[in-house]
Amino acid sequence: MNVLLAGIAVVLAAALASMVGFAMVSRYVPRRWRVADGDAAGTVYSTIGMVYAILIAIAAIAVWEPRADVASNTEAEASSLVEAYWSANRLSGADKDDVQRLIVTYLQVAGGSEWEHLRTAHSGTMTGEDLSTELRERVDAIRPEADAEQAAHQMLVGQVSTAATARRARIGDADSRMPAPLWPILLGGAMVSVGFLYLFGLRRTVPNGLMFAALGGMVALMLFVLYQVELPYSRGFAVDPGSLRAALETLRGTEGL
Repeated sequence: MNVLLAGIAVVLAAALASMVGFAMVSRYVPRRWRVADGDAAGTVYSTIGMVYAILIAIAAIAVWEPRADVASNTEAEASSLVEAYWSANRLSGADKDDVQRLIVTYLQVAGGSEWEHLRTAHSGTMTGEDLSTELRERVDAIRPEADAEQAAHQMLVGQVSTAATARRARIGDADSRMPAPLWPILLGGAMVSVGFLYLFGLRRTVPNGLMFAALGGMVALMLFVLYQVELPYSRGFAVDPGSLRAALETLRGTEGL
């Protein structure tokens, strides 16, 4: 299902449940059990809202940081490999050809089949890891002679090392999830945040019902967004391999590959 349609369905379902709950409680629960002291109830509800907002903030940080790191490391990896490809232009013969071939092959795999594997299995592939290792070993095996080649090789070593470090970091974040206890806490907090308002003894009117629908829908929307952001390579707000694919297209355009 499309993420937008799924989000609308979740929000509408939560809004309906919240409104129906209000209608049922106001109809079947005696008023004397539902009417609380207004000032005291307001103070308690403010505290509940503040605590729940803190929990939401903690959850948002927990799911957003890995996603942001994956996006940043993907860009760093792609940029470093493009620079490495151009640095290899100053190498001679087989060294140049081998390094550039490995960079292009790696980008094809990293932005293609491996990315799909990250999306579904939340882990890298041996093919991608082997190509990354082969590239580093091939660069380390170069023995430059001329000064220009030595300078190019030094830059190449640093660029390939930077790309490998960025790769390890983004692969390591592939299965980053929200800490397990947070989900039940957030769901429980959502029910408390909505259900506590039933104790205010509000009359069963259309405006009050719409108020509960809006509250339930907004809380559900927050949780839905957190769920979609939770896995960096999957779900609705997943990081895409655009940086790696753009790097590959840049190199193909440069060399007419």
